[in-house]
Amino acid sequence: ELDFKLLLLIAQRNFIWIFLFILLSMIGAYLYLRYTAPIYESSAVIKLGVENNANKVLNFNSGGNLYDQSGSQILGEIELIRSNVIIDQAVKDLPLKVSYFSKGTVLINELYKSSPFSVEVESVDSLWLGIPIYVKVEDDQNYSLTYQIGGAKKLVKGIVNQTVALPFARIKLTVTNLASIQEQQAQFNQDAYYFTINDPASVANSFTSRIMVALLNPEAQTILIKFKDKNSAKSADVVNAIANRFLTYDFRKRAEGAEKVLDFINSQLSSVSDSLKSSEDKLEDFKKSNKILNPELVANSVLTKINELENQKIILDLEVSVLEKLKSKIESNNEVNELLPLLAGSYSDGLINGLITTIQTSESERDQQLLVSTPNSEPVKAIDIKIERYRRLLSESINSAVRNVLDKRTTLERNIANSESNFNRLPSKEAEYARLQRVFTINEKFYSLLLEKKAEFSITRAGITTNNVIISSAVPPSVPISPNRTLILGSFIFMSMFISFSLVIVKYLFHTRLSTADEIAQYTEATILGVIPRYRKEIPVSQLIVDKNPKSVISEAFRSVRTNMNFLNNAPGAKVMAISSTISGEGKTFVAINLAGIIAFSGKRVVLIDLDMRKPKIHIGFNVENTRGISTILIQKDKPEDCICHSNLDRLDFITAGPIPPNPSELIISKRMEELLAYLRANYDVIIVDTPPVGIVTDGIPIIQMADYPLYILRANFSKRYFIENINKLIDDTHVKRLSIIFNGFESSNSGYGGYGYGNKYGYGYAYGYGYGYGYYEEDRKAPGRFEKLRTFFGLGK
Repeated sequence: ELDFKLLLLIAQRNFIWIFLFILLSMIGAYLYLRYTAPIYESSAVIKLGVENNANKVLNFNSGGNLYDQSGSQILGEIELIRSNVIIDQAVKDLPLKVSYFSKGTVLINELYKSSPFSVEVESVDSLWLGIPIYVKVEDDQNYSLTYQIGGAKKLVKGIVNQTVALPFARIKLTVTNLASIQEQQAQFNQDAYYFTINDPASVANSFTSRIMVALLNPEAQTILIKFKDKNSAKSADVVNAIANRFLTYDFRKRAEGAEKVLDFINSQLSSVSDSLKSSEDKLEDFKKSNKILNPELVANSVLTKINELENQKIILDLEVSVLEKLKSKIESNNEVNELLPLLAGSYSDGLINGLITTIQTSESERDQQLLVSTPNSEPVKAIDIKIERYRRLLSESINSAVRNVLDKRTTLERNIANSESNFNRLPSKEAEYARLQRVFTINEKFYSLLLEKKAEFSITRAGITTNNVIISSAVPPSVPISPNRTLILGSFIFMSMFISFSLVIVKYLFHTRLSTADEIAQYTEATILGVIPRYRKEIPVSQLIVDKNPKSVISEAFRSVRTNMNFLNNAPGAKVMAISSTISGEGKTFVAINLAGIIAFSGKRVVLIDLDMRKPKIHIGFNVENTRGISTILIQKDKPEDCICHSNLDRLDFITAGPIPPNPSELIISKRMEELLAYLRANYDVIIVDTPPVGIVTDGIPIIQMADYPLYILRANFSKRYFIENINKLIDDTHVKRLSIIFNGFESSNSGYGGYGYGNKYGYGYAYGYGYGYGYYEEDRKAPGRFEKLRTFFGLGK
């Protein structure tokens, strides 16, 4: 289960790393924001719509649904806005022929409309477009230009407001803010300013990828235009230029159809006008020469019929003329929709109009496909085949319509011929007059029809007004969209916290060493007799230190252990205390020596024996020879009284391990060992036995079983968690009664997560705590705080 105390302890121990991660994330966020050029985005909204006011005047629809805004047409307008047709024209409207730049502390800034100098360029060689030309203004009259040719730098001197000839262009430089230039050049000694001569096509292509055009609201027919650039004012100007160019282009495109219809009508009027004048002159000459005043009364009925037939023929002639014009435009792949209004009322109008609409839809589909495919791609080829098929079908339909109209015309001409035959039976002069009158009437009606059409489409042209309106113009943004300071800072901090948390979690998952007494209590029923704090001074070997400063923290910890031992066994008589551990290095000998010293302080006679004959240490701690001791006693080479050594403390004696024997296990379990303990019981109050580590050898287990105070040493941040299994085996398998644990080397700064003097299952314990400043003892050395640790880590003084 999750140990929150341990998790918090690991986080506390890795505070320096967590602090460093957060500090590095803040530095990283600052550097990213400092060295990343800001990106600004401007937007405008256009509302689409068109209205033909001629419909309100004439109450007719010229051209079917020629100006309706369908969904497909809206998508077509979107593609038109982001096409090079509009962007190229917008680029020409902006001052982008020359771009000006200045060096910043980190980044290069474009001086769009804010350059302290301007350049006029003539006769530019296209190979030098986009090449930086560095400017250095020396005073209000002189300047120099630096550019690079073939790896070599060239320097050209010039005079302000005078044209200088370069190998690739003629340049005239004008200074508008000399003070600003001098200030910038003083800050940056080299290349403070430079400019580039731009290729409009390249500029337009660079804009294409940064322009976003989308349908904002289908019902309101609004389009959103966005553009991103490193310069705030430039981003707004580009959007507004595109929007304005679209409105201009759209209006011209819509009026173009009426213009072409009027051009056709005017060409027809010219020829019909000549015919009308000729027939009128002939009629007047005939009247004058033959003195005929009113021949109409004679042939009124015949002429009436002939005139009706002629009227029908005039309409058919107009249809044939329009169809022939349409056919010629189809064969030359030109637009044909501008002549559709003249076909209104024709029986072929519906079929031809439908085919033209289908062709226009397919061409729009092809234009959209070309945005994502090449002209040779399969989808585009399929659309081209479909368009060609519809064009052939349209051409055939027009041919069929022409044949039908010509058939009707032939029939009318035949009927007219029959009527004229009947009319010829009239007197010759009256017949001739009637014939001339009929020709004049035909030409007059044809001319009147064309004039009527011209008037209608003149009104149509004047009545077309676009409802495409810019309802929201772009303004220079004050805040960049990238980099987002809040998002970047939050992301870096989140990343540092994530790394820190991951570090703590990984260390928690791989944490195998015991850190607090609480961890021990979770996995064993053994009593935690006390907690010994880590001795902060370096000592080469385990030695007696409680006599050096009796009121120190560590001395108080050993006194707490001494006091708690009374709760384990308070029976009268000498007591045997066996001290062991899992492996070497857990402080077993250190605890044994100092516990012996602290018990001797209480007035009891104490003897410490070194039973770890494989790796003896007691003699090193007391700085004596190890020529005789336990091993020589057990082999009966020496008597116990001859091997007892006296320490600097009264009532504290010790027996060293002696020379290392080949069979320490047999010696320990021998009867002589029991005799030695019996002898010591008779002469001492407490016998402390420093046994071998039971995790390595089993030599000390018999002594631990018979001991009155079996003690097991675990060392903080050294002993592994699985060492507790050895304690449980001693309790369960070898039936060691009253086995207690002393937690050694605990960090005093972590006292909030455990303390010495833990209460056990019997309910005793003092838990004096240390470091709380009650004046009962003295600190060995004040534990460094977090800020002291930081100063030490960074090598700073106090």
